[in-house]
Amino acid sequence: MKRLLIYMFILTVGASNAAETPEVVADYNRSSLYTLSLLHSGTTMYSEIFQTVLKLECPDRYNDHSLSLRTINAFGKPDEKEQLRQLEDFIKRNKIAKRMVAKWFDRDKEDGTFNMELIKERGNYNATIEDMNVAMQTTRGKAMLEDAGEQLISNTFLVVNDVTYVNKQSRAEAWQAAFELATMVATLGASAGGKDAKKTSESVAGVGVLGNTITSLIAGFGVNIRSYLFRLTWNDDIASQFYSQYYYDKNSVSGDKKKAFDLDDNLFKLEYVGSFESSSSKTVTRGLHKDEEVFKKVLTRAFDENIVQLRKKFEVFKITAPIYQIDGEEIRIHIGKKEGITSGSRFEVLERMEDADGKLSYKRRGVIKPQNKIWDNRFMATEEGAENATLGFTTFEKVSGGDFYPGMLIREIK
Repeated sequence: MKRLLIYMFILTVGASNAAETPEVVADYNRSSLYTLSLLHSGTTMYSEIFQTVLKLECPDRYNDHSLSLRTINAFGKPDEKEQLRQLEDFIKRNKIAKRMVAKWFDRDKEDGTFNMELIKERGNYNATIEDMNVAMQTTRGKAMLEDAGEQLISNTFLVVNDVTYVNKQSRAEAWQAAFELATMVATLGASAGGKDAKKTSESVAGVGVLGNTITSLIAGFGVNIRSYLFRLTWNDDIASQFYSQYYYDKNSVSGDKKKAFDLDDNLFKLEYVGSFESSSSKTVTRGLHKDEEVFKKVLTRAFDENIVQLRKKFEVFKITAPIYQIDGEEIRIHIGKKEGITSGSRFEVLERMEDADGKLSYKRRGVIKPQNKIWDNRFMATEEGAENATLGFTTFEKVSGGDFYPGMLIREIK
């Protein structure tokens, strides 16, 4: 981590000059996220929703910790309490928690060996952890493993999105009727000939492109989503048992440890945190020319909105982001409306510290708030011509605190 401290010193020296901002400012630990979609087979638009959720990407501010399982078929529509019971049973039967741990340590499906590469990559650790045996025998190695548990593995989450189609067809039919009327006017105008006919035809040309692909049903597409948030349980007792009884690498293959890990159905668990439910906003077809673009836009924005609300509701799910650039009094950060930033948002600024044993901690150095330029980084905001969609960052100003520099972390506060 000495490299980190030298890096931070360089950033401090160059912080006053925006042009000297380094290309990569990523020395921070992001939470890891796995999303599952609970779908209702046989319902309206089921096939379209199913195909679309398989294409959705992990939100930018989280490490993608997805497993191969992406969807769950639901039967009926139980109340929230019963739905949660069914989900918890599904998670246990399918050993989701253990599979998430196995992914953290890149477990080989053939020989059952683990490695630390993903831990090192996501934790920004250098090559001083060459293998587990060395790490466990040094103060430095143990401190890094403690960080891995506290800062990385314990901040691993599962979000299950219960997705149902919302019938907005009446509104869509009104949209379709307006399109048909405009088309009829254009046709009549064309038959009359002259400049007015040409002008009228051009005025509905954009509508015509959409009308050929986006039907009334799709134009009115909307979803209701209840998102269930779970957190992977990881503490000192679990870590100790894992490292001592299950962990082995390519240099120490153990059939006994492999069998023991495979048979353990009790050590690894996901703890339920809470839920949030919302409906997607109105379907905006501006900038869209294909049916699948409508589905992806609606679902992506609805999922992102629920992630934002879960973060606001539950402290453990909050994100961090690094300061990207400082130009005078203007602080620039790569977050925006997708992350729920508003004029009323407030963030604490954190500095990453390291003690003599290599243990990391974070100290609050001040508070910032957004200025008048909030980046609209929502999915397809650029295509629909949204205001501030091309900014690339949101600008912040200092509310309190001392000197800030690129690379320091920010975290939203209430």
